[in-house]
Amino acid sequence: MFDFNPRRDQSINASSVLLFDRAMRLQAISSSIVRAAQDLNRLNDSELAELGINRSDIDTVIERYI
Repeated sequence: MFDFNPRRDQSINASSVLLFDRAMRLQAISSSIVRAAQDLNRLNDSELAELGINRSDIDTVIERYI
């Protein structure tokens, strides 16, 4: 017959649910990150420099999370 271990199947399911939940949270966070980066991208270079941010860093973040 087939070997069936209900504890193993439950742990796989629990792990899958936790990973899926984490992915959904990251997706929600990534849209917030893109919005924030787009807002910062509206500043001129001197304003960004005062904040210690390079425009290339903003572009990289936007590309990474889109």
